[in-house]
Amino acid sequence: MPLSKQDITYIRQAKTILDENFDQHITIPHLARQVGINEAKLKEGFKELYGNPIHTYLQHLRLEKARQLLLTTSMAITDITYHIGYSHVTHFTSLFKKEFGLTPSEWRKENKAE
Repeated sequence: MPLSKQDITYIRQAKTILDENFDQHITIPHLARQVGINEAKLKEGFKELYGNPIHTYLQHLRLEKARQLLLTTSMAITDITYHIGYSHVTHFTSLFKKEFGLTPSEWRKENKAE
């Protein structure tokens, strides 16, 4: 599905909303309505422009933010979980370990020492 200049503008607006509100519960239907594009075009166009589906992009954004917090703060893992928009520590921990190969506490321990 070819993207018009206007579609690209809407998709970039959607990415900005995700970047600024990564800690919120954001649904694709709501995001599509917010920027004024249909869901299918948003999903396909987002993947075309940014290389990942919206869900994957948002998950990666959250995990990167968690890594920054682990490195630069002494926030508890539970607090970081909620701060980045997850409601279950076990879910966050398993996503983090899958992405980075270590649990958040292991990652913090290894990287704080450097």
